[in-house]
Amino acid sequence: MKKTKIIFLILFLGFFYPFHSFSEIIKQKKTTDENPNFNVFLDYSSGINFVVKQEYSEGTRFSENDLNLEVIGKANDKISYRFTKQFVKKIETGNYDMLDVAYLKYKWNDKLDFLFGKQPFSFGSMEYASRGPYEHAYRYIHVHKKNKNYVGFSFIYHPIKDHELQFQVVNEMKQKEGNMMIQDINYPMGYSVNWNWSLNPNNHDKIINNRWSYSIFQEHDKTKFWKLLALGSQFNWKPFTIEADYILSHEDIDKNREITVILEATDPYHAYEPASVKYSTYLGKLKYNFIPKWNLIAKGVYEIGSSKKGMNNILGPNRLFQKAYTYYGGVEFLPIIKNDDISFFIAYQNYKINYSLDQIKKENKNDHFIILGLNYRVKMI
Repeated sequence: MKKTKIIFLILFLGFFYPFHSFSEIIKQKKTTDENPNFNVFLDYSSGINFVVKQEYSEGTRFSENDLNLEVIGKANDKISYRFTKQFVKKIETGNYDMLDVAYLKYKWNDKLDFLFGKQPFSFGSMEYASRGPYEHAYRYIHVHKKNKNYVGFSFIYHPIKDHELQFQVVNEMKQKEGNMMIQDINYPMGYSVNWNWSLNPNNHDKIINNRWSYSIFQEHDKTKFWKLLALGSQFNWKPFTIEADYILSHEDIDKNREITVILEATDPYHAYEPASVKYSTYLGKLKYNFIPKWNLIAKGVYEIGSSKKGMNNILGPNRLFQKAYTYYGGVEFLPIIKNDDISFFIAYQNYKINYSLDQIKKENKNDHFIILGLNYRVKMI
């Protein structure tokens, strides 16, 4: 009885306590067989970071990269729950995002589940699925737009084995602040349709995993939307794992405000609406288990940014304004075979962005990051 009260207290605080900034979904962890009803996990990642920006070294420093507290379990055979509090460090800025999750999942029958509560917006692609602390060094942060805290429900339907259809409806919990634009809608709604399926011949390891989705989110302006198509596949041919993603983001309001801020700086005495942009992003990742306990990781990202309409007499309609390239490489060591609860790694990232407009080419980037780090996961209860 006492344990049940603790669970509901945690869920109550997760639903109603006001938070600030949030990221997207992290990877769902499995409960242990020891106690499926109540489990508390702590994930931690830290490392030594060396950063070079615009050919100038910013020095070497120790830092905490991720800290995650997770409570998962079952109330009974029908109801399961999850509470997550995760702090994720952004490699480029050094700031932290916070992911906050608190939901109940109700198993209607073997084919249909309902999920209620505070939850991240559900997107496809392997890049969105790989949100655990172990992936932070290889995460392309520019794909993960500045999502806020969402609350709503999801229908999860399993038509056949290894296939999942999900329909999600959510809205922002916090009303928009500031006077950047006319606020027609205080709590805009978001909708997402997912098809997640895998190929699992002869009940062995899954050879192919797919996460596909189409999402549309109403902005605070009733005439503006964010539309996102995310397609991702993973191929497992031991000792190789290959991931490929394509993400198309149509943004009537520039979600990350990166190009908007740059363009506003060219004419600081004139107020402009946020830019209307489109991004096409291609991601590829290779993981090679070349000897037991050791993994070699390589990843590449190519992104194209173009305008949907003109802005600031510089960015014309349907105009290409940027090309971005990101390269990752790293080696991972897992001291315990078949157990990734602890790992050591060294990772390198090179992020290059080239603007095609003469007025903003001074904003081009060529940044380098090296991280020597440690990840571990502890079952506390």
